[in-house]
Amino acid sequence: MYYNPIAPVRTPTQGWVEAAKAILKTDDFHLGGLFVHIEDPLAMGRQDLAVVRHVDGFLRSHGQYPVSTVANTIFPASLDHGDGIKALSERYLRVFDRSMKSGWGRYFERFVKWPTPEGKEPINQIEVIIDMLNEARTGTFHTDKYELVVSDPARRIRNVRNRPCLSLIELKPEKPNRLHMLATYRNHYYIQKTLGNILGLAELQAFIAREAKFEVGTLTLSSTSATLETVGGEWGKKDVRTLIEACDEMLVKKLAA
Repeated sequence: MYYNPIAPVRTPTQGWVEAAKAILKTDDFHLGGLFVHIEDPLAMGRQDLAVVRHVDGFLRSHGQYPVSTVANTIFPASLDHGDGIKALSERYLRVFDRSMKSGWGRYFERFVKWPTPEGKEPINQIEVIIDMLNEARTGTFHTDKYELVVSDPARRIRNVRNRPCLSLIELKPEKPNRLHMLATYRNHYYIQKTLGNILGLAELQAFIAREAKFEVGTLTLSSTSATLETVGGEWGKKDVRTLIEACDEMLVKKLAA
């Protein structure tokens, strides 16, 4: 069934855990049409941090990218010095040109250097969106024209591999001054990538809101395919179940406190 909404949650880690628990109930550890709605994307208490550390330790122990690396593909928080999108883009692209030549890890590059036909200047989508949101805040308040595009049919429409899992991000301003985000994933690996994805999206949302002088609103993820995956025999379903149950227990303690 391709409509599986999760009850709204407050924090990013609660969203990840509750969605993972829903996938855990299936025979094949897979759900289509999974919707997660996070009311406070920047909320991160002690138990939330414990969950992030626990997942990070699991990934590192199995030779996978840590949570922070996945988050940085969407928003390179360590390069944000508070000096605006132009400076951040220039700083990021210098690092990218030196060390990120593989096909993976390019979401932020697509946001700030989208190629144009006939060799014209690439488009910095985030810079344009921030300008548009500033115009909405000070002028006519449009709500439905702010998109960050990732998927490119000209280059990737037939690809089975080496195509982005994240397809589209929409920014939705709400009067008087809140900025919501909706992200659509064609495919989501809940063990390797999703927690980092959620944290990276929240940081991107916070950056755009700050630059456009909005308050951070809600974050909603739509995963048309979501899997609690095993990788190359390095871990199995029992390991996945143990991981999710441990993280759930950490948050249960928080809610009971």
